[in-house]
Amino acid sequence: MSMSMILSFARLRRCALAGALGLAGAAPAQEIGREAWYAVPDARGVQVINIECGADYIDPREIVVEPGVPVELSVRSSEPSEEFVSGLAPNLLLGKQARKNAFTPAVRKSHDILCKKQGASDKDVHPRKKGVLHVGHPHGKPPGR
Repeated sequence: MSMSMILSFARLRRCALAGALGLAGAAPAQEIGREAWYAVPDARGVQVINIECGADYIDPREIVVEPGVPVELSVRSSEPSEEFVSGLAPNLLLGKQARKNAFTPAVRKSHDILCKKQGASDKDVHPRKKGVLHVGHPHGKPPGR
């Protein structure tokens, strides 16, 4: 299965969940189960996550991965001189080419993620450039699983 098929399946699963919950026309709120990106393991058994940082956004802003399953984080930015910050991986200096980091999360916990200008303070980052990566669903088992 190609990476684009995996990503399409994950987006389709997210959209199907929103439709099943009657949220198809909902605003892009960051409530779990509505706009969260659920990582789907590829043929290698790795949860592949692609994150895009832009002038005033991070996409996706909310990600759910399963603990104990390897994660491959791929982050790129359309903005020069940015870095990706997460408690799960070292800060990544970003550019138009994706930067990758692999890790296996062990503990169920939520971690802040954000994109910021290199050297900027975390507290000065615009709210739309902040997100969260949940290791394990924060409210127990996700709907439909």
